[in-house]
Amino acid sequence: MEYTRIVDVSLCHEYYNGSSCGFKVVPSSETDKILKREETLCRIYDGKVRLMAPVTAFEEETVLFFYIKASIAEIWNVTYFDGIAHDEIAVAVVSGESEVRFEGRSKDSIPELQRMFGVVFALELHLTPKKPLVCTVKVPTKKLRWCYCVSGIYAERDLQINDSLKVDDPVQFDCVEKSPRLSLYISRSEIPIVSGAPPRFQLLDSTTSKVLMKSLPNANAKSIAKARLDDGTRAIVAECFVNP
Repeated sequence: MEYTRIVDVSLCHEYYNGSSCGFKVVPSSETDKILKREETLCRIYDGKVRLMAPVTAFEEETVLFFYIKASIAEIWNVTYFDGIAHDEIAVAVVSGESEVRFEGRSKDSIPELQRMFGVVFALELHLTPKKPLVCTVKVPTKKLRWCYCVSGIYAERDLQINDSLKVDDPVQFDCVEKSPRLSLYISRSEIPIVSGAPPRFQLLDSTTSKVLMKSLPNANAKSIAKARLDDGTRAIVAECFVNP
């Protein structure tokens, strides 16, 4: 029997610099029935969905639905889908010319979802006969305001956080708290959290512009915390500790 490729979809996460690690793909019960009926050869592993089927299979437009679970705990902390409500699940819809869009679906509209644990989002593939679906689904990383907590000998000094990567439009930081033991500097804008990204911020003495630390630590999946902003409100930030 002659087989042909019908699906070759990879999932990658911006947090892991485009790596496909951290995902486990599980077909819905209905999709599992379709794959068996069409005698599909499946290779679903490491965030990849690769399907081969007989050339006579999938003669009509077909929708395949998969649940994407987190195989790495950090995925929960660093994944954020903009515009998806709390009672919705994000669905990556792949169709046509391998176009990808994320949309929100009511969780109540997917009864099977209520019996599953660890689902981060779903993948919906719209198959067209004789046209393989080949694409990469990029999962967005969370963007947060970064907070540098400076302790030790620099806690009481007037400091400046310098953005070494964006000279023309640098990220600005404000000192929101200062004490003999600890001072807090929070960015005015949100910054993506990316594992393994090169350090971009430096610690300067604001009076002399002397560089005190050339490379401040980057935020990571374990650094998410609550902080009080300069206007008194509280927000979720990415907290980095500096103790020279």
